Amino acid sequence: MSAINSVEDLCALVQSRITWARGEEPQTLAPDTPLLESGLLDSLAIMEIVAALDKQAGIELPETEIVAANFRTPLALWALVQSAPRGAQA
Repeated sequence: MSAINSVEDLCALVQSRITWARGEEPQTLAPDTPLLESGLLDSLAIMEIVAALDKQAGIELPETEIVAANFRTPLALWALVQSAPRGAQA
């Protein structure tokens, strides 16, 4: 299990789930990168991030918190991650 111990770790996880357009150079995400506004995330990418947080880091996001406001930026998602229940760490 990979730990998500900082907003930078979370940025890396989010970045790995973005489908970059053909010919588009992958960006390095900053904590304040607008994810939804810029079109970097769609509903599939959001669900992949939720699944990766659970599988890779044991972080279970409540279904009621999987809303656009929590995915606007990595920093907004980090606030949710910090308050989310965590499964058993290996």
